[in-house]
Amino acid sequence: MNRARICATLRPLAGAAVLGLGCISAHAQTSTIDPGVVASDSIGSRERDAIARHVSDWAPGLSSDDMGRVATSRQRLSRPLSGSSVAVTFRQAYADALVPELEALLASDNIGSRLAALRLAGELATESSAGLLLNALTDSDEAVRYFAIGRMESAFAQAAAHPPALSPETTLDMVHKLGELIGSPSPLEADAAVRALGGAMRIDQSGFDAPRNEAAVLLGNRAGARVRAMRTSEIDESELIVALDACSAARSSVTASGWKPDAGATRELIGLGGDVLAIVFERFVNQDLPEPADRAIDVQTVRAAENLIHFARRHDASLRRANDARSPTRLGDLLESGDDRAFRTQALELIGRDGELVRAYRFEPGRFIEREP
Repeated sequence: MNRARICATLRPLAGAAVLGLGCISAHAQTSTIDPGVVASDSIGSRERDAIARHVSDWAPGLSSDDMGRVATSRQRLSRPLSGSSVAVTFRQAYADALVPELEALLASDNIGSRLAALRLAGELATESSAGLLLNALTDSDEAVRYFAIGRMESAFAQAAAHPPALSPETTLDMVHKLGELIGSPSPLEADAAVRALGGAMRIDQSGFDAPRNEAAVLLGNRAGARVRAMRTSEIDESELIVALDACSAARSSVTASGWKPDAGATRELIGLGGDVLAIVFERFVNQDLPEPADRAIDVQTVRAAENLIHFARRHDASLRRANDARSPTRLGDLLESGDDRAFRTQALELIGRDGELVRAYRFEPGRFIEREP
């Protein structure tokens, strides 16, 4: 995926969002939906008529060639979904009226309208709008595919913040597609998928254990495989971002105050931490590390990996009702200070062929380090 093209496509839309604020007063339509309807658990014909009027007033603006009008219309259509008390029944009724309009926009050639439609689909976060996002993942336009992945993260955020209108089964379908995309040739798509899976793990709602755990398993497994395929002699910044974001999402899941992954998913996240640590260890073995003063990226990578490993192992111990008295490793500090001998020794103790992670979690002996120096 061409990063410059994506930025060139999305930048005018961000500007249009600002311009749209100035267009609201000039726009003729002024329909709104009463907050009581938005929060209602009962949607009758009168409420559906109000929803239909609102959609018919503002949806036509989404197909305009005027980016300001597109932004204004999108803001007005998203406003009922932005409150703190959005009922499932309203969300579903709103989707009944709005999704057909969004589907038509996604079939158009107007890129601004298509991205506005995807944004609204993510904010709706219903079964039908999730279908639009899933379909967009195979779009021929790279900007549309990339944006659709990010809107899945938005849909997960809606499901986490409100009573979800997404079913666990549909969420699981979305998670599986995102897991596949971590293997995308495009680091941008892979990174967006990693962040979206992090969003799936934050849906702390009853009945969502299966998609949350699957998100953790796929994050650890697929991101770990991508990391193991990296060339370490000259770190690719875009690939490293994928690895670091995966560590961040994984660590957040095992340190959250609510739901946390089960034992199988936690093992995969520990494996991811070992894979990321092995990136820098291999650079050390191949004598590709710069002098200590120039190791900022390597140090950041090691710290992300060892923090994930530490917190995931603590969580694993809590699942087994075991006492974990281990102190955090200080591999990043050793690397930063130039104490390479101690870094080598302690890294091997952790991820070597007979290291702690291989023994404790039954990873293949060569999972992290194929040949020890």
